[in-house]
Amino acid sequence: MNPVSPWTLRALQLFAAAAISLVLAVRLGLQNPFWAAIPVWVVAQPHRQDLLLRAVMRIAGTALGAAIGWAGLIWLPDEASRMALLIGSAGIGAALAYWIGTGYSYGVVLAAITVAVVIVPSMDHPVDATHLALDRIWCTLIGVISVTVITFAFTPRRTDPMPPRTRAGAVTVLRHGLIAAGCALAGALWVKTVGGPPGMAGAMSLSIFSVLACSTRMPTPMMRNLVPGTLIGVLAAVAYRALDLALPDPSGSVLLLALPFLAAGSVLRTHPRTAALGLDTNMVFLLAAEAGTQGHLLQTHVLAALSLLGSAIAFTAVFRRFGHMP
Repeated sequence: MNPVSPWTLRALQLFAAAAISLVLAVRLGLQNPFWAAIPVWVVAQPHRQDLLLRAVMRIAGTALGAAIGWAGLIWLPDEASRMALLIGSAGIGAALAYWIGTGYSYGVVLAAITVAVVIVPSMDHPVDATHLALDRIWCTLIGVISVTVITFAFTPRRTDPMPPRTRAGAVTVLRHGLIAAGCALAGALWVKTVGGPPGMAGAMSLSIFSVLACSTRMPTPMMRNLVPGTLIGVLAAVAYRALDLALPDPSGSVLLLALPFLAAGSVLRTHPRTAALGLDTNMVFLLAAEAGTQGHLLQTHVLAALSLLGSAIAFTAVFRRFGHMP
């Protein structure tokens, strides 16, 4: 009998971590339980030291970003100042993370993204600032602890030293910060113009995509896979919602139905040929499907999916034109 391939074992680990995270977040009654499964796809690393660093940076960055977002919702008096906080966090976060240029930049990236997660919904409807910020933190803790505990024993230690940090040019740092800030501004205008889930999906994805791409020294893999990964993710999300609505008991099937999609995403994320593509696909699926929740009308999910895909296409065009592609 042929031995099980390493990537198959890895897929089982990631599926277990994502499924446990989503189920636990739903059972705890968290508002956005799908956020709990997202860390699984990015915290898991080939080496144990990197896994632990990612886990710590994810938690620390999320806590910092949630605190900044919460403070903005509580203390900033008007929407214009909150929009400025969103834009400034995206621009400064992306520029600072790019300047750092090592695994420690991940905390800054998550802080900037979490500010968007907290601020963007408030631009569409009134939110409970404390509840939203704590919801984000709890989801992050669940996902990070799950993937760390499940994969730690199977993740080898790094035997070679980390590559040295290279200096970044000031012009490139500034350019990437401005791109991220501009995309956050475009997202804020989009959510105010369109509103609802489609507006929030476009604003959130523009903020997240821009911070992620503008903070990395090697954006080529992301730029290559962002649009196709987003396309697969939104198609899976629409299929998930269509199947859920077609079943006789949507309230009882919404969580169970997510598991096959998580399993397929785990295979996509761990297979050597599709690993980079799988990262975008899984994150987009969870966001567009709002997996584990009751969701909205199918038409609303379709419009949100189109908004998310349009954001990926628009950002890719902008970054290829103005970003630094080594």
